[in-house]
Amino acid sequence: MEGPEKGILREIRQGNQRGDQEEPVAKVARELRQAMSKMVCFAEWSKEEGLLQFRGKIYVPRNTDLRRRVVSLCHDTKVARHLGRWKTLELVSRDYWWPQMSRYIGQYVNTCDLCLRTKPMRQAPVGKLHPLQIPDSRWDTLSVDFVVELPPSSGHDAVMTVVDSVSKRVHFIPTHTTVTVEGAARLFLH
Repeated sequence: MEGPEKGILREIRQGNQRGDQEEPVAKVARELRQAMSKMVCFAEWSKEEGLLQFRGKIYVPRNTDLRRRVVSLCHDTKVARHLGRWKTLELVSRDYWWPQMSRYIGQYVNTCDLCLRTKPMRQAPVGKLHPLQIPDSRWDTLSVDFVVELPPSSGHDAVMTVVDSVSKRVHFIPTHTTVTVEGAARLFLH
């Protein structure tokens, strides 16, 4: 390996020696060391040149900066061209592996500043806003809302709020969380 990847591999070796792995991986690494001393073969895990490998791919220890640099190599460089999530995942997974790698790469790509600024929006344009008509008089247009699951007070645990859209006058009506439609209509009329 040449260039920036050489430094990354050096740091991966150091992380493996320090034991920066997640708990399940650390357990496998211990078992692998014991198995290598007994010449027992593991099907999925191996160790070559100080690098712990899972299914032939280099395991990247739990080090946020190291994982970010690995993904950056496959996403941010001029050669990589800021490809999307799945292409970046494919490029990273050719040589590297760590638990929940797909989720990490998805978050990395979704928060990439350059991608967010330059990639086109794939949504239909939003239509023009049409303001609501202004009511002719007070109490012509109302909004009703419920504030529920409040601490009990005088036997009530919810409040029905009725707001006039012109004067912004509000009526607060005490009620119960379990009020029915019929009960709400009765409260509204009274």
